[in-house]
Amino acid sequence: MREIFATRAQEMGLNVIGAHKGLFTYVDIYSEVVYRQLYTGFINVSEDEKHPTDAIPTPLIAIYTRPTPGDDYQYVGFVSDLYQFIGNDILNQQVRNSIQEIGMPIVTENTIMSSDYTRMRNEIIIRSSQNHAQTGDVLPVMVVNNSYNGTRAASISFGLAMDYHSERTIFAFSLGEMRQVHIQNSTTEMRSVVNSYMQVFTENISDMITQSFNSRLTEIEMLGVLDLIEKYGRKRRDTISTLLEEIQPADAGLPSAWQVFLAIVRYSSFEPNLNMKRLLENAAESVLVIPPRMYEVLNRLYS
Repeated sequence: MREIFATRAQEMGLNVIGAHKGLFTYVDIYSEVVYRQLYTGFINVSEDEKHPTDAIPTPLIAIYTRPTPGDDYQYVGFVSDLYQFIGNDILNQQVRNSIQEIGMPIVTENTIMSSDYTRMRNEIIIRSSQNHAQTGDVLPVMVVNNSYNGTRAASISFGLAMDYHSERTIFAFSLGEMRQVHIQNSTTEMRSVVNSYMQVFTENISDMITQSFNSRLTEIEMLGVLDLIEKYGRKRRDTISTLLEEIQPADAGLPSAWQVFLAIVRYSSFEPNLNMKRLLENAAESVLVIPPRMYEVLNRLYS
């Protein structure tokens, strides 16, 4: 049976105090979102002007957002009344709980919101570092993505964080990404997945860096990656090429897979557009040499 938005609102974590007028809200430390049932016009018309299609609910829900704390709401689009809502901090807290339940402390969180407050990326850095000669300390990260407008399903990715020239660089794998359908399963299952990543990170991250550092790209491979990035904008390609030149000067020969990865991720770490950030991370991941055991575990987690 088709369950519309209004009948599911409370179980999805929305405040339903205004449900009688088609108003549903959610607020946390990041932002506030308001969903309003859309109706056909017109409402204030005389009896003789009324039409059978006046003032009836549509299958569309309008979205309004504002920061927390904030002033004016902004209209940012609409969703179908079949949309499955999950609040940003509801999702973040599920991940925090899973991390803490396996005995891992959280170092810090870095939250990025889109300009209209409909998209969130929260990078939860875990205190379980592995030290590598070329990179220093590398820490595991859980990257939480969510949207309030249906443009991206809630997801949790596994990644890594490291410091480069006093700047924190964060990367998320596309391998093993947990989608919303899995996130809504039991907390025991999520805890098991987080624990699996922590184990594979500890056992394999150093090998991944070493193998990637020792893998020299061919000129064709390097140009192929840069050509891919150019599809996202010539300026992005030029900036990443400049970063790569700083890491591996042209007169030193072709760069390693790790150096190309690092140049892309350094750039993507400060990319404000969340869709573009993900595309750049995918390009960076494509050059990594991922150990078979790590690939196997990530690939079977959830994809």
